[in-house]
Amino acid sequence: LRELSYLSRFWTQFEAWCSMQEASVEGLRPAPAARRRCTVMPILQATEVMASELIRMWAGRSVDEAIETLASPDVTVTNQSDKELQLYKLRELDSLVREAVAECEVPPRLECQLGRD
Repeated sequence: LRELSYLSRFWTQFEAWCSMQEASVEGLRPAPAARRRCTVMPILQATEVMASELIRMWAGRSVDEAIETLASPDVTVTNQSDKELQLYKLRELDSLVREAVAECEVPPRLECQLGRD
């Protein structure tokens, strides 16, 4: 985290949100703190409050909420078409994750046979 503008830029927020998600049969969903793939450290003029705000802002957001927030005009990006394309792809990614996890799930009957009951 470098400065306050981090919280207004598309790519930094997009990456932060992705790092706070996990795969599930429902698609992407907010990961519990222990399973997030990020560490937020304030540097330069940033403060601990700013680092906490980034986590508070993104940790619990669903795919739909992330898309709605990132699509907002106050989330800046150099190339607007990048933003539009990535938000479209984010919805596709959610669907692909849902399918992939469903294919990897162990059927309940097999779980019983493996002693995972």
